[in-house]
Amino acid sequence: MIRLVSIALAVAGLGLAGQALTAEVDMSKVTCKEVGDMPAAKTIGVAMWVNGYVHGKAGSAMIDGDKAHANAEKVAAYCKSNTSATLADAMEAVSKM
Repeated sequence: MIRLVSIALAVAGLGLAGQALTAEVDMSKVTCKEVGDMPAAKTIGVAMWVNGYVHGKAGSAMIDGDKAHANAEKVAAYCKSNTSATLADAMEAVSKM
């Protein structure tokens, strides 16, 4: 399972690297609506960034795929109801649930 997650992240990261060359994005200002309007390939990159950001703040290099998926579902649900919220606000709100 860990190997599969690593491979998936590496493949998704390749797609994100291509996108990163086209534009810089201030992730602290990205809104839920903007994420919702992105093509699936970009949302995978955003999800990877969010996961890395949260784990980095916690000082952990470990990834729990099931927990990451569950948290992504919570953020997505929050964003559907709060489209003008920033992604950072959504992560903060979900962390308090």
